[in-house]
Amino acid sequence: MIQLGLSAFYHDSAAALVIDGKVICAIEEEKLSGEKHDSSFPFKAIQWCLEYANITIDEVDMVCWYENPKDKFERVKQTIGSKYWPLKSFFPKWRRFIKRWNETEGNLEGILESIGYTGEILYTLHHHSHLALSYYTSPFDKAIGLSVDGVGESHTIYAAMCDENGFHKIQTLHFPHSLGLVYSAFTAYLGFKPNEGEYKVMGLAPYGDKQRYHSVFDKVATIGGEIDIVKMDMSYFTWHTSDNDMFNDKLIDLIGFPPRFKDEPIEQHHKDLAASLQQWYEGALYFIINRITNSWECENLVLGGGCAYNGTANGKIKTATSIKNVFIPFAPSDSGSAIGACLYQHHIVMGNPKVKGGDNQSPYLGEEWSNPELLKIILQNHRKKVVMFDTDEMLCKEVARLINDGNIIGWFQGRTEFGARALGNRSILGNPHLSDIRDRINKVVKKREMFRPFAPSVTIEDYQKYFLSEEDVPYMNQVVKVKKDVNIPSVTHVDNSARIQTLKREDNPLYYDLLKEFEKLTGTPILLNTSFNLKDHTMTNDPQKAIWTFNNCDMDYLVLGKFLISK
Repeated sequence: MIQLGLSAFYHDSAAALVIDGKVICAIEEEKLSGEKHDSSFPFKAIQWCLEYANITIDEVDMVCWYENPKDKFERVKQTIGSKYWPLKSFFPKWRRFIKRWNETEGNLEGILESIGYTGEILYTLHHHSHLALSYYTSPFDKAIGLSVDGVGESHTIYAAMCDENGFHKIQTLHFPHSLGLVYSAFTAYLGFKPNEGEYKVMGLAPYGDKQRYHSVFDKVATIGGEIDIVKMDMSYFTWHTSDNDMFNDKLIDLIGFPPRFKDEPIEQHHKDLAASLQQWYEGALYFIINRITNSWECENLVLGGGCAYNGTANGKIKTATSIKNVFIPFAPSDSGSAIGACLYQHHIVMGNPKVKGGDNQSPYLGEEWSNPELLKIILQNHRKKVVMFDTDEMLCKEVARLINDGNIIGWFQGRTEFGARALGNRSILGNPHLSDIRDRINKVVKKREMFRPFAPSVTIEDYQKYFLSEEDVPYMNQVVKVKKDVNIPSVTHVDNSARIQTLKREDNPLYYDLLKEFEKLTGTPILLNTSFNLKDHTMTNDPQKAIWTFNNCDMDYLVLGKFLISK
């Protein structure tokens, strides 16, 4: 059974190919188009998946779409026709919506026919797609599944008991009430782009006083209702009535300072608002989890949806709730739903049992180039010093030495990661012990905001020596505390935290061996790891983009396969 999973039109579009329940390949459209957060129909991603598997579109048995367009249409129709919308706005809004709909979800069959597909299209509910990826790639036989994002068809939160018999709905929250949209609204208020800049707000929050604007969130949202577990006062927000804005003058008056524009300085009150927002989000999330677990006894939680990228909140779940074990997949947002839709149809609709321990956990699902191919590309694009290493051991020894000496390394190996995190194949690496490395990478390599933190990669055998974490965190989706006696300043945030990636050798042998070679030199199997890209650019996917990135910043060395390139 060959399934083509697709997500598109709202956030990072993607395509995935699943054969007999096994994820063969997956890639986001942005990694091929070069347009950050590309939400267009994934023509390029589909073509790449077919070429990777050496099949044609005619061999695909079914297309699995990540949500139900009919249900989404009904939600939008009801929203536009609701009391929130003034009559004079109804017809222009409706015309714009219908035009877009007929070009996107409303014409899905026509779009697929244009690439030669005329077979079956199966629709999976938005949050079911999130939960399927989270649950079926988890090690749990039974778990509470929680999907939290902006909005799917009509739900913004969906909780279910996940077991061998499928998904059993426990609790939902309906649009326009939404934790994700509140976070996005305040992201916009702080001068960052919604659906993109939320992680910047998370990085900014530890610099602020989380109590300063606590009263704002007491006004705009109520946590703890019997029916609506979280309810927003929609008189402060406009995401349900506007095409462009997310808040109004009433919220501005409540906060007491105007929204920040993109290029304006970040002041202390901006940091304090970010801190208060993060505290509110965490409180709401933990209340929801506790409400669910009070009624459904289960110590395992799988988390999905775009909000599952909030690593700070994720890292505190086990201390703030009764949950003992947490699993978050490598791509919990909409791009990962391309895989999730396939897994839902394979397991729940077709009745195939869950693989013991989860069999689809590798995030390395994208493109790969052989060393001869890399050499050809290097000779075409780079005429400066190039050294080839005969063995992986020799390569790792030299790169570890260079990192120890304070050099910043572009590291390009194997298949591209699927999802938002660089996990050791498309990474920029640095020495965690050198306090100036973080500022150098932010300023002259990534060229981004100076307050942004970096993540540490650490070997699975050793992470508890350095971090206060009780479990494996393979996908860099939990923030934990750094132990007080550990000195790794370039990967330690201002609040003594770090968003860690724990690494098993079987998951990425070459990157693991590099960590061990660095340990031989320093006594520490930890490296600074951040995504291989510049600000406002997509994560590097192909060797040409890697060379371009290397030449357009102050990175010291570039590693492509077995080749070490210097300027």
